Amino acid sequence: MKSQQPCDADSVAFADWRERIAEALDALAGVLVFKEDRVRAGAEATAAREEAAEIRRRG
Repeated sequence: MKSQQPCDADSVAFADWRERIAEALDALAGVLVFKEDRVRAGAEATAAREEAAEIRRRG
């Protein structure tokens, strides 16, 4: 996923990429063994979605 990161951090493409990251983190949270890791992955997914929403608001 990192190799697909768009260069322009304020673009719709970057927001879309952050949404895909959030989806991957949510999937990962469902299979992680340790609760702390699941919580962290979920929090990172939420942060990625919030960042994507903010980029879209500015754009």
